[in-house]
Amino acid sequence: MKIKFLFIVLAVLFVSACDNNSESGSARKPVYVKPSIDYKGKFRKGYVRMPVSTKKNAIKSQNRSRYYYQTRGKYRRKKN
Repeated sequence: MKIKFLFIVLAVLFVSACDNNSESGSARKPVYVKPSIDYKGKFRKGYVRMPVSTKKNAIKSQNRSRYYYQTRGKYRRKKN
């Protein structure tokens, strides 16, 4: 009886460990965007587009960074 219980517990732990590994294996990867020509006929260089962040506070960090660069330093908008 105890052996069956131990076997079931180990099987459940093994399956849960396999599920965690499969999620990290399918992590988002950077994508290369091919060079193209826009509607005005201008050449658009190719570039690497980074994946969307899955972090909990990603949007908050992006907004904080945007606010910082818009209000400080050399990127600040000049007042007329």
